[in-house]
Amino acid sequence: MPSIDEIKQFVTDKVAQGIIDIASAGITYWATNPNEEEFAGLPEGKAWTIVEGPAPHPIFTFDDVREVEGVYYLNADDIREAYRKLLSLDQTLVGREIHGYIVDSWVKRDEEQGISLDYIDAGVADVIVQVAALEEVRYG
Repeated sequence: MPSIDEIKQFVTDKVAQGIIDIASAGITYWATNPNEEEFAGLPEGKAWTIVEGPAPHPIFTFDDVREVEGVYYLNADDIREAYRKLLSLDQTLVGREIHGYIVDSWVKRDEEQGISLDYIDAGVADVIVQVAALEEVRYG
């Protein structure tokens, strides 16, 4: 498994932001937008607020309650560590398909761009964020 220094070299802050951006389309089934108080609680050194829980349904008013299971504050190091865990050949968090995409993103890395985000779609980014925030894949 690559060292955390190698991971940091290729999962740059810009790449970590790219993973978060991609995940924003893939985590909406288990996460919702932070409210003002949750967003304001962002500690120094953290960059992103992830709120676990379903959003109220936009059409059906019978489901208009916002349920929050947890609020997680992440930074690029959290994304890097989750990526490193998922890259491990003996990881047990995801199946072969998702793991294969993560391995491919590492194999196709380059000095300028870092890991290849071509292999990180919304589903893959979703599990990276889940592992970063929840320390497991709880959804999907």
